[in-house]
Amino acid sequence: MKKKQTAKQNCTSGELKGAESSCTPFLEDVKNARDKFTILERAITSARNGIVITDPNQEDNPITYVNPSFLELTGYSQDEVINHNCRFLQGNDRDQEGLRELRKAIQQGTAITVVLRNYRKDNSLFWNELTVSPVHDESGRLINFIGIQNDITARTEAEKRISEFYSKISHELRTPLSSIRTALSLLKEGNGGPMTSGSLKLVEIAGRNTSRLLRLVNDILDFRKIEAGKMELRLEETAPAELIDQVLGELEATAKDRNITFEIIINCDDKMQIDRDRIAQVLSNLTVNAIKFSPTNGKVKIHTIKNRDGFICFRVIDRGQGIAKSDFGKLFQKFQQIDSSDTRAPGGTGLGLSISKSLVESHGGEIGVDSKVGRGSIFWFEIPVKRSE
Repeated sequence: MKKKQTAKQNCTSGELKGAESSCTPFLEDVKNARDKFTILERAITSARNGIVITDPNQEDNPITYVNPSFLELTGYSQDEVINHNCRFLQGNDRDQEGLRELRKAIQQGTAITVVLRNYRKDNSLFWNELTVSPVHDESGRLINFIGIQNDITARTEAEKRISEFYSKISHELRTPLSSIRTALSLLKEGNGGPMTSGSLKLVEIAGRNTSRLLRLVNDILDFRKIEAGKMELRLEETAPAELIDQVLGELEATAKDRNITFEIIINCDDKMQIDRDRIAQVLSNLTVNAIKFSPTNGKVKIHTIKNRDGFICFRVIDRGQGIAKSDFGKLFQKFQQIDSSDTRAPGGTGLGLSISKSLVESHGGEIGVDSKVGRGSIFWFEIPVKRSE
């Protein structure tokens, strides 16, 4: 039993080399070697993924085997691909980052997964998620490469449509919402003429809900940028006091609606190298949550301190209902809200804390929470004063 477990662990870690050794834990009930290879051959032949085997010991690393699914995927016959290099799938489209990575991996004899723009025999494009792995004999000598082809064209096109959808949200929703919010603000200030108290109240309600909807749209767009790795940081020197003033100015009306006051304590004046708007977004997210879950007429505290070498810590403290320790793990995950019941405080996509976590970590910092049920919560994040290269 012990021998079986060790063999499986070695196989998983890639320490065993050679087809016989690596397959033994999975075919140990099959005693006859011919039967084992028959099973393996049938498995490869039946696989729905395209499979090719090449010989790196021959000139130009030609294909020596293809399964039927590869022929079905590409439209080529077996005679048209055997003894040829796989580059016929590239057509003239060879300026691809994935190809450069693939060539490097083959030269080094290492495994790799890349996504390539490939072409069938009829010249139709398909997106190929290709996994290439080296095959060694019992002595460790490289004898073959095996390539697994996965047609991800449908998935790629779906991702493209999603990207276009997000772009449409940006242009068709965010821009008019910003204009509506500005117009409502001007009406509230009296620029459209005198208003009755009833009309003013309606304008204020419309303004708050417009701002809320705009925040939801911005959260969705930010989340998409972060997932796509396209969130760019525009760094500038900013002092903690400047950041806090910016956030409180934006949240003044929100706090006033619930008669929430602020206590600000700043114990450091070092300037941070940050994207001011993005870290203000983090502090705003935490402060909005503190306001939302604080009792009416309550107080929200914002404290900053230089708590260890090179890091400034922001703490947002409320005296709300608190959070159970068992729920801490959900807080910074996407689309997670602790209380999904009808009694939960309104608003939110469940993205705010997930986005905040990504933004803080992109600055080289950390974010976390300390809380006790019935005692309130402390949400904190640390930002380095100087960014490391």
